[in-house]
Amino acid sequence: MTAERERIGKQEVWFDDISGFIYLIHTGTLDADEARVLNERVASYVNTHTPGEPPFMLVDNRRATGFTGEARKIMSSAPTLRDEVYVALFGASFAIRAVLNLLFRAVTLSSSSKSVVTALPTEAEAREWLTEQRRLFRTRKAKSVA
Repeated sequence: MTAERERIGKQEVWFDDISGFIYLIHTGTLDADEARVLNERVASYVNTHTPGEPPFMLVDNRRATGFTGEARKIMSSAPTLRDEVYVALFGASFAIRAVLNLLFRAVTLSSSSKSVVTALPTEAEAREWLTEQRRLFRTRKAKSVA
């Protein structure tokens, strides 16, 4: 059973019990207040549904226009999102996806973040990518425990 969608300002977020992903519909420009509450919800979903794992987030970007500067700072410093997170965005145009993927790669190379983020054309591709990332994460985790 999928949890009820929560509205945070213009955004919608929920934990999908079937896929095990946190789903976000990003609408308009994410502001600081939305970012703070969103971080709390993501932490709550992880602690409740998938303790011991990082967030695996599926982001519908079809209606997104970006983040405020303050929201970017809040998102990048959130404990749940700072260490390791897997995010698949979908729905942006080819040009936006290209820029986002270059930006994500640059951030990964220039920081100590273990986050893995990609922008893909469709929800199906984004789900497939997240499913594979979770499989790889669980394989690594099992090897480190053994």
